Amino acid sequence: MIDDDEDLGETITPLLERYGITLSQSATPQAGLARLREDRPDAVVLDMMLPEMDGMEVCRLIRAAPEVYGNPPIVALSARAELTDRVVGLEAGVDDYIAKPFELRELVARLRAITRSHGRTGQVPRAAGVASAREALVLDDGRLEALQGSIRVSLTELELHLLQALQSAGGQVLSRAALLPLIGHGPDSDPALIDTLVYRIRQRFRAAGGRPDIIVTARGQGYALLPEASQP
Repeated sequence: MIDDDEDLGETITPLLERYGITLSQSATPQAGLARLREDRPDAVVLDMMLPEMDGMEVCRLIRAAPEVYGNPPIVALSARAELTDRVVGLEAGVDDYIAKPFELRELVARLRAITRSHGRTGQVPRAAGVASAREALVLDDGRLEALQGSIRVSLTELELHLLQALQSAGGQVLSRAALLPLIGHGPDSDPALIDTLVYRIRQRFRAAGGRPDIIVTARGQGYALLPEASQP
């Protein structure tokens, strides 16, 4: 757990042990990142309001360097758990969200669920290898798949259309409003659909051992593909 509330950690550590969960706490982002490099935990509980840098930035650093920090599922803790905060967290690579104050049983349930769904993947998957950012992204309409090097990622039709739209942009940033018609949705559609699709695509690449940062967020502007992946 990366949280500057050390009293919280001291309180819940013995309680979590009753459920078979061992908790190690770091009070600062740098200490937490250092521990991640060494320990590769099964999951990370990350406070969004931290000293030095906020939890979103910590999450982005973890997701940008899976070879350094592994690929742990991340549960975000925040006193601000409104829809906008959750969407931004998902964009940054958070896997689940829990609002403070929380019930211990809820935290336990979410940790168990998230480690099951990730297959306890604190480590980067090795069987298929990890795709390089310099390997071309190939999109297969017929099979609804994305190929990057040895990485094969199954997609829904909407997810494939979004990747095609971003690839056609040649690395340029496209806003959510600009992307909606490119995936077959009208101007009345909820722009948050784009955020959801981006989140799901990143999760699929992460689960397959690929690069979850294949889609880059331009804060306040929209999304773009990594430059190398924008070449079909």
